[in-house]
Amino acid sequence: MDYRSSLRDRPVRPAIAPGDIFRSIEESPPETAEPMEKIFADFETKIVPEMTHWQHPRFFAYFPANAAPVSVVAEYLVSAMAAQCMLWQTSPAATELETRIVDWMRQALGLPEGFSGVIQDSASSATLAAVLT
Repeated sequence: MDYRSSLRDRPVRPAIAPGDIFRSIEESPPETAEPMEKIFADFETKIVPEMTHWQHPRFFAYFPANAAPVSVVAEYLVSAMAAQCMLWQTSPAATELETRIVDWMRQALGLPEGFSGVIQDSASSATLAAVLT
């Protein structure tokens, strides 16, 4: 499956009713391990077509998702390490990388030296930080 190249041709939202996907999944867990080919085939036939496609060019609801190709690669690298990037102590390299990237963004926007910030993980936490500030 080449999800990104087929995205434009998919409907933004599936034409399904609540419970349709639930009923398409086996009622009991498998007794033995399933081959990855079957797992991926189920994913491509039962899950992907029935999702709301946040990266679709005609999706204009909520907040835009962060699945640009570069974000997908970065997320893969982080999840491969199971990194918890909350504090410097939990992930020193991630914290310092974020600090450098924020400074690059400052430079790209033409903001003055000394202007700094942090990257929030969601609109909710960004709103909370703004309210507290």
